[in-house]
Amino acid sequence: MLLTAVALGCFEILWSFCEGHPEWKALTYIGACGYMILFVIFTVLLNRYILFRFDRLPKSRWLTILFYIAPPVIFSILCITTPWTHWFVRVDEAGVLYEEVLFDALFTPLMILYVLIAVVSAVRCAIKGRRGDHATTRIAYNMIVFGVLIPAIYIMEILLLDVDSKYLALNFAVSIAMVYLTTNVSTHTLLETRAKVEATEADLRIGTEIQASMLPSTFPAFPNRKEFDIHASMDPAKEVGGDFYDFFMIDEDHLALVIADVSGKGIPAALFMMSSKILINDHAMIGGTPAEILERVNKLVFANNKAHMFVTVWLGILEISTGKLTSASAGHEYPIVNVNGKYELMKDKHGLAVGAMAGSQYLNTEITLHQGDSIFVYTDGVAEATDANNRLLPCRVRRSLSIRRGACGRQGENPFTSTKIILADRRKA
Repeated sequence: MLLTAVALGCFEILWSFCEGHPEWKALTYIGACGYMILFVIFTVLLNRYILFRFDRLPKSRWLTILFYIAPPVIFSILCITTPWTHWFVRVDEAGVLYEEVLFDALFTPLMILYVLIAVVSAVRCAIKGRRGDHATTRIAYNMIVFGVLIPAIYIMEILLLDVDSKYLALNFAVSIAMVYLTTNVSTHTLLETRAKVEATEADLRIGTEIQASMLPSTFPAFPNRKEFDIHASMDPAKEVGGDFYDFFMIDEDHLALVIADVSGKGIPAALFMMSSKILINDHAMIGGTPAEILERVNKLVFANNKAHMFVTVWLGILEISTGKLTSASAGHEYPIVNVNGKYELMKDKHGLAVGAMAGSQYLNTEITLHQGDSIFVYTDGVAEATDANNRLLPCRVRRSLSIRRGACGRQGENPFTSTKIILADRRKA
């Protein structure tokens, strides 16, 4: 509508500037006919926009064609042929433009009809009101003011300011009313959108705090246990994410270690992450090997997985007295172990991701960690490490970035974000 209004003013200026100059007779026709065509299009767009906001648009396709498509097409044809037919306007030998009968009989009433229907719909919406739909009600009030401003300014110009061209006066009145309408509607819409965004951001901040509070974050985690050392961190790319880690004592001699990566991102992944974490924790406390725990959790997750999400999980149980680490992987990245000062991938036996298929089975893998040994587990933030040009780093470099002492490692919701942080740290070091 705004672009049409700007073009409308340009054509009217062309018309007014060229009128009275016989040598610019063609430009006078172009300005007048362009003005009429754009005025029809403008009122059609305005009418359709208002009725759309009030849910009053014609449901019938034929009514839509008859009311919104046919008039602009007919007016375009009549205006294009008017230099020869003189159906709407006529320019004499002196370059002066005159209205023909069809102009006042068809053009003016049609424009009034479109605007009047929009204003009546606005009045009806304002009187009836829509409970809870403040934006639509506000548009209705602004449309009523728009409908009042046009004739008020138009009459004031004609009677008080002695404007020679009533068409120039009409366009000026329409322009002022249009500025009022768009400014108010846009401002209120912007303020409401901003309020919604701020409320959403506040909710996400709270969600971030809730999610962070569910993950162990105090180190040393078990200050009274000298047999092992744990370090962990999580840096999600968004406010909330689907990656998570956990570690907890099952009993005095068994430590459970968990790291997982939920499919997807954002709030859905965060909700799925929280439920998965709780299930894994509860079933680990019930007892069983890592493979048995993952099978039970997978059965429960799949049975209630209407969103068809899944989570890759690495679950290990460390027997502290012997150093024996029993682990099972549900499609997760291979851990990196440091045994006797040598780092290598521990290619454990993988099963399907939790929630991907009913009846998935998992296999246990056992290694023994001695004093000074360590294991590093991570999500795809490390496995998909990239350089500054978003190119995957060579495998040997990615592997070197993965070397950290501790039971759980750094991971991120976005592989690029988390990996770049690691790269920066490594280069500074």
